[in-house]
Amino acid sequence: MDKRSAKILLIDDNDVTREVLRVILRSEGYDVIGEATDGSTGLEMAIKLMPDLILLDIVMPKISGTEILPRIRELLPDARVLMVTANKDQETINEVVKTGIHGYILKPFNAQKIIDAVEAVVTKIKK
Repeated sequence: MDKRSAKILLIDDNDVTREVLRVILRSEGYDVIGEATDGSTGLEMAIKLMPDLILLDIVMPKISGTEILPRIRELLPDARVLMVTANKDQETINEVVKTGIHGYILKPFNAQKIIDAVEAVVTKIKK
């Protein structure tokens, strides 16, 4: 799958983080099809929009990324998930890795880290 056909959903409660991710991804030709500010809304959007890739924050109000991740994996088994987090706690990272994420990006990040992580996942998505 090439980047122009990859549909990406951003789920992060931080407006600035979502904006930076959106700008970086769109500047590289990716299709950001939606954005959500919490896990509950993000899960609803994922079911509705059927993204190829979800960039999911771990710590969010209401429902965290770690709480909706199993539901995403269950309901959207073909979707790829990259966790985006400032949480460097190894236990949390191990927990989400076991749930089936396809990578993670630590905050603070730069554009190249985002591009590299997303590109690595998108190239593995089957057509």
